[in-house]
Amino acid sequence: MGATAATLWFLDVAEPKGILAIVGRPDEAASRAIAEQVLGEPVVGRPESLARAADPLPGHVYVAAWGGLTVVTHAGLRVDKPSELDESWWNLVPAHRAFLLVTAPERAVGGFALRADGAPKRSFSAHPVDILEDEGLPELFEGPFWAGEHPLSYAEGVTPDPRALPFHPMEFAEQANREMLGFRYTHPLAPTDLDPARIQVIDFVPASQQQVVQAQADGAPQPPVEQPDPGYEDRGKVRSFFGF
Repeated sequence: MGATAATLWFLDVAEPKGILAIVGRPDEAASRAIAEQVLGEPVVGRPESLARAADPLPGHVYVAAWGGLTVVTHAGLRVDKPSELDESWWNLVPAHRAFLLVTAPERAVGGFALRADGAPKRSFSAHPVDILEDEGLPELFEGPFWAGEHPLSYAEGVTPDPRALPFHPMEFAEQANREMLGFRYTHPLAPTDLDPARIQVIDFVPASQQQVVQAQADGAPQPPVEQPDPGYEDRGKVRSFFGF
């Protein structure tokens, strides 16, 4: 099964892969300012890895600002179609490019979107047998996927669906992330991938929740977290497909 992710990147550097390979601790003041925009109140933060932050907890916002490169991850980014994401997210940080990745393995849905100078450039989202959104010109990396070089894997005894895409949309979306940023979240990583576990972000929550965050960090039992609306779902279809 693939990894869960809901991340939005703001890119004002020519080669974000190279920058991510050498970044250290993010700018705490700049990251805090963005987090307070999202949560609408003063926040407290603690270090976290991007690998863990990519699947954000409700009520948390994870931010890392390194000059012309910023990542934000928040439950509010979990949309089935990139066009459903409120414009306020895209306008959160001024940047030449913005890149959204959303993957939901429990529903076998994957999607991504790329904007340039505020204008939509490419957006795609799908379940293995349902394209939910397909806008803009395909990126170069997409060719091998549409050509069938990354075929779906089916559960034993399942007859391939003639309507199915020639690839798993989560793998497709994570390849977009790899092309843009130099890594994907799902293991095994390629030898050339950066490791998102080594990229540091800051986990912010409202200052009023500081005691709760400390209890979580100390491993104290916590009440169940209310999960967001799952959106698009067809459990029968999800069970038909392996991850990638």
